Amino acid sequence: MPTSNAVDYSSSYSMPEVYITTSSAVLYRVRKAGKYFIIKTPKENSGQAQALLKREYEMSLGKSHPNIVNVFTFESSTPVGSGIVMEYIDGRTLNEFIAENPSLAVRNRVFVQLLQAVSYIHRCGVVHNDIKPENIIITRSDNDVKLIDFGLADNDAYYLAHTLGCTRAYASPELLARDKDIDARSDIYSLGMIMQKLFGSRYSRITKRCLYKEKQKRYNNADELLAAVRHYHRPLAVVLSIVFAIIISLPLLYIGRTIVMQNEQAKAELRLFESIEHEVENIYSVTADSLAHATYYEFACNNILSFWERLSVYNDKEISTITSSDLYTKATAYYAKKVADCSDKLWSIAKTLPLYSMQGLSSEELLYYNNLIAKRKPYSPYNK
Repeated sequence: MPTSNAVDYSSSYSMPEVYITTSSAVLYRVRKAGKYFIIKTPKENSGQAQALLKREYEMSLGKSHPNIVNVFTFESSTPVGSGIVMEYIDGRTLNEFIAENPSLAVRNRVFVQLLQAVSYIHRCGVVHNDIKPENIIITRSDNDVKLIDFGLADNDAYYLAHTLGCTRAYASPELLARDKDIDARSDIYSLGMIMQKLFGSRYSRITKRCLYKEKQKRYNNADELLAAVRHYHRPLAVVLSIVFAIIISLPLLYIGRTIVMQNEQAKAELRLFESIEHEVENIYSVTADSLAHATYYEFACNNILSFWERLSVYNDKEISTITSSDLYTKATAYYAKKVADCSDKLWSIAKTLPLYSMQGLSSEELLYYNNLIAKRKPYSPYNK
């Protein structure tokens, strides 16, 4: 648990000022030993409210993550009564952050940080149960995420019979139904709602799986959702690399094989074009054969990436060494057209394959396939 040796909690606080008021709590900003803190107190001074506040503090003990608010201590005699003393965050809520119209790259970074925070508490066996924009603070300095408010958090193996206080718009169906078997998939539903808030329909396939009414159809935890988001971008990166390669290698429009060849130079060009066609077709055939065994789209993307790498070697060895500028121009144009045709056929094959990250596989299977992809190894079925 984070600690602050420089602060003496027995010393006096400055005059508290109301910082945030929620449906169940009041947060005050205070200053002590030259540093700002937040004191969280229950809105109602009932026994149940005090018990929930104390339990929130206990649920926060031992949790240390850069994207989760630091909780320091529970004090029974602060200037505003019993309360949790936590770090002060100079930030704004997720809704206020979105209103600033941040770029897509910044939104992606914020959402990944949120998933990393939720993934951490899931691995600790804790379900947050109240993931909503008001509980996601974005710092003003670096746009970093701070997840707050563990007042409704529960362990997977334990369900507290408290009065339902979650925000209905972001709560899972089982949480609203007061199901006693609440697990990490309840948070996945809330994260799906957050995705819609941040990205609209951009991640529609991923969001759809998060928001299934039946929790068995959702991602099992934040780790699986994080993997799906990361794999969403991988095919796009491959496509962009292909487009970039074509742009570089296509200085002029395609010059076809229909050029009337009336001299030795024309014959030399014909032999070069035939050599290019033969080599590209060979590399294509090897890749097409590997796609037949790829099984999943992610592995097909790796195979297509290898296709481009082999072409790059060929280009450096054969085409880039042509000394005649006129012949080089014609050769690169013909080469680019042939490569583009073969690439289109490969992508047509790849698009028929399913994403393994969307198949509801176990975390062990996902980890196994993720490792194969990261190491550029071919598909091999998972066996326990």
